[in-house]
Amino acid sequence: MKRWHLFPVLSLLCLSPFAQAESTGEKVLQLQQQMAVMQGELSSLVAVQQASKGSQSALAVLLGRTQRLEQEVRDLRGELDTKTHALQTQQQATGAQVQALAAQLAVALPGTAATASTSSAVGSSTAVISPAAAVATAASNTSAPSVQGLGQADYQRAFDLLRQGKYGSAVTGLQGFIQKYPQSSLVPDAYYWLGQAQYVLGQNDAALKSLHTVQARFSQSSKAPEAMLRMAEIYQAIGQPGKARAVLDKIIKQYPSTPSAQKADAQLQALPAGK
Repeated sequence: MKRWHLFPVLSLLCLSPFAQAESTGEKVLQLQQQMAVMQGELSSLVAVQQASKGSQSALAVLLGRTQRLEQEVRDLRGELDTKTHALQTQQQATGAQVQALAAQLAVALPGTAATASTSSAVGSSTAVISPAAAVATAASNTSAPSVQGLGQADYQRAFDLLRQGKYGSAVTGLQGFIQKYPQSSLVPDAYYWLGQAQYVLGQNDAALKSLHTVQARFSQSSKAPEAMLRMAEIYQAIGQPGKARAVLDKIIKQYPSTPSAQKADAQLQALPAGK
């Protein structure tokens, strides 16, 4: 009997470790599940934090680009203002050049007074007329120059090109005439119109050189003071008012009481003060 009483007790004692192990396993599983949940929450928090940092970085990049674009806009506005001012200045100089060239054609070529007056009026009403158009219009409506001299036919052909607005060809023709007939009485006129054509073509240095030749080598020619007037206008147009003033002063001193001196005085009055 005692043995049978002891059997249940022994059975309980034998089964107890297995029950305890099973209970511990369940706890471990629960802990693992809790850890998995916590790891998921932690990963979510890390992702949120990284996304927040990424958004801040993207915002900083966008802000930097915006600031750079604003600076570029300011720079472009400043450049536009500068170019607008330069264009207005050039337009004013072009208007003065148109009037001067038309007036010179009227003086040099008989029957051009009306045309020169019209060109001058157009030039004063708008500063955007090109010198080439003004010279071509004035020259195409004029007769042959009254001056006669050696190589008249060659000179006339070159001058006809000028009248037609073919300034590149006119330059070539006038240069050829000067080389072929260096002793001709038409050489001062050839140098003068050569300088005008070169100026229309934008060859400012060459134009100044040709016009300077007129006043340096042919100071007694009627073209000499007129060439100096054109030099002053070119200097003013290219932004060298000091040189323009010096040339105008020289005209007044060297050719006093002449129409050219009167023009020089008027141009001096129009120059900006202190320049």
